[in-house]
Amino acid sequence: MMIQWLTAHPLVAGVITFFLMWSDWLLTILQEQERQAHYSEHYQSYPINTIEGNPLLQSAVHQKRLIEPKHIVVALMVGATVTLGLSCAALEWREPILGYVWGLFLIVDTTHLGNLIGYRASRQGLHGKLYLHLRTAYLAQMGRYIALAVFLTVLAICSSSLFIVGVAVAGLTSALRQMLWLRRVPSIPEDDRPPDLPPNS
Repeated sequence: MMIQWLTAHPLVAGVITFFLMWSDWLLTILQEQERQAHYSEHYQSYPINTIEGNPLLQSAVHQKRLIEPKHIVVALMVGATVTLGLSCAALEWREPILGYVWGLFLIVDTTHLGNLIGYRASRQGLHGKLYLHLRTAYLAQMGRYIALAVFLTVLAICSSSLFIVGVAVAGLTSALRQMLWLRRVPSIPEDDRPPDLPPNS
């Protein structure tokens, strides 16, 4: 099986991990380019207008940097950690470890890809504008990740695949990550209004 071959070749798995993480960044930048060029007419988040969940990278995403040193360094470190971890881990732990790490990035990558396709499709046939508080956005994304984790858990049970078990745990971890980021966002005020409307309108 392919997964068994990959766990037996940790360096290859580590290199793929790096590219999975970097593709997350590239898809984010492509999504931001599309948002600024077209989709911004129909969508705005507040109190911070961003599509990037990680507060440490929001500025770099807004500037559409194709290469962000902080992200590249972390991606290299994660790739090296996967290589070392698979080399040292017991055989029975290698598949769930690889499933967990790859699950984290595949879940995010496919989410970005779906958003990007939706943004491009929205160049026509979409009217009006949505104002979405970041807390609401995090909660909605957390819900999608929880639903995905439930699906993956059922799939793991039915397939008896340790790799899918790791991916299912990654889905739950992704939901928890949204919860942690949620704590950094100001609460929604009781008189919450779209950011471009005066208080008494």
